[in-house]
Amino acid sequence: MVAYSSLVMLTPIKQSPRHNVVVIHREQGLDGDKLLHVAGGPHTGLIVNKLSTHIPGEFRNNSNVELSFSVWLSDGRERKQERRTMTFFLGDDVDLQEGRSVVHSFFKQLMTGFPKDYVSFMMRVLKMMQHGFPKIQRIDIDFNLVNEEELVAIPMLHNTIRDLKLRRSQLAIFKKALRTTNDEVERYLNELEALGIARRVEEEWLRVDTRNVDAIARTPHGPTDQPTVAIITCLFVEKQAVDSLIEDRSMVHRYKSGGDSNIYTLGRIGQHRVVATKLASIGDSREAITSAGSITTRLLGNFQNIEHVFVVGIGGAVPHFTDAKRHARLGDVVISASKPDAYIYAPDLMIDRKTEAFSGFFVRKWNPTNHVIERIIADGGDELIAKWNETTNEALRRLSEASGDFDFTMPAPETDVLALPVGGGNVVVVPHPNQGTRKGPEVHLGTVGALANFKRHVEENEESIGALRAKFAEEFEVRCIDAGFDSVIAAINGSRIDSWALMRGVADYQHGLSRASRLWQAHSAARAAAMLRVIVERLPPP
Repeated sequence: MVAYSSLVMLTPIKQSPRHNVVVIHREQGLDGDKLLHVAGGPHTGLIVNKLSTHIPGEFRNNSNVELSFSVWLSDGRERKQERRTMTFFLGDDVDLQEGRSVVHSFFKQLMTGFPKDYVSFMMRVLKMMQHGFPKIQRIDIDFNLVNEEELVAIPMLHNTIRDLKLRRSQLAIFKKALRTTNDEVERYLNELEALGIARRVEEEWLRVDTRNVDAIARTPHGPTDQPTVAIITCLFVEKQAVDSLIEDRSMVHRYKSGGDSNIYTLGRIGQHRVVATKLASIGDSREAITSAGSITTRLLGNFQNIEHVFVVGIGGAVPHFTDAKRHARLGDVVISASKPDAYIYAPDLMIDRKTEAFSGFFVRKWNPTNHVIERIIADGGDELIAKWNETTNEALRRLSEASGDFDFTMPAPETDVLALPVGGGNVVVVPHPNQGTRKGPEVHLGTVGALANFKRHVEENEESIGALRAKFAEEFEVRCIDAGFDSVIAAINGSRIDSWALMRGVADYQHGLSRASRLWQAHSAARAAAMLRVIVERLPPP
């Protein structure tokens, strides 16, 4: 035996056309009889052994973490799907919770710029073991080509962000889109008004939501009629879901000759009078930021008895590949909580002036001063979850009876695919860590966050943008990412509202607005609306 320090070895255990197993492990010395290749130069310290039936390494720590993913392989003529299972053996002094966190970080780094062939893949694992992750002592990697009946659906990577600038329709836009005259457009709009689909208000045309409007009412003036809860949504599907669970609904339209216009849905949830409105647009453009902030400020100015504000809608979960408790799935709801911050927004990146390299994020952090909403969730237990499921079913029934534009029913469970972009338009599919233990949709408390559009700093591809989101989420412990409601939260804070929360139904694993999210958006919005009602019913009476 020849002494050698800092050795990382690869030992093949099984080799066949369809099934291969290798073990990558740390050793303190060399055994000349087992050696196949000793690397030199920049790879000094990496060893490849001959095929062996003996699995190296004895561990007293019985804690290990298993993680698998599926990839497509191609030789230029045919494609085959392979499942790769990695079992991580931890050091003796590493507990399971810490080990899951280490493996999660290892896997994310491994997937960044995913190696395209076996040699590159195993070299990446060897180098990562050699230069870091000392708490991992051994990794068993099982490569297995799957049969046709075992194939996992791996989606194509088309995750462009949908345009959310929901501006009021103007005649010029209709004229251009329909390639017709102003008179013809006016005739179409008058027909829509006659059918009760649209309504003219001064120089504007507004869509009428006939399913959720029971009456056109004036703003209530009595103290007992004043709303104490405000609800803010952005997408039309979110507003529909919320309105379906408001009792005794009425609609108020406030407008000024200068063009400012807002529609409010008034009603009751539990003991509270509530008011709900929808933002015109959201995002990081100057127009969207100004609009969202102004609408929120006007809402809280028009209704000055507001005690609690809820920003309700969809978002994207930040996946955790190894810890089931920290992994939110499609249809779950993430509620902002000061763990450590309720909402965090990154308006810009820190860029080194000399090297032009990324060095961090500029952020704004927001926290409510009254944590009553967070306590309701934390103390709710199984009874709260049961009531949430019951209320969700009630919302789905009402929305189904309305026969609207959206299908709010829950999509098939197999459509909840955890696909990780690895570059070149490719993805790998990773099983959910709670695949076998999950009993149903769950609610999560944690930080909700968002980033501005950083395309001027990074390559315009999902791999680069996704890597930036992952760094942001990891650094600030973000559980869910949305489209960016910083100006809304700033307006709430500026209006001296102490109790507020964001409620995000999980529609994808990005930001809630990818193309992949469209299948789950409606159901996830209904889930978030149902949780809103459950919480408002448990708020202290006004």
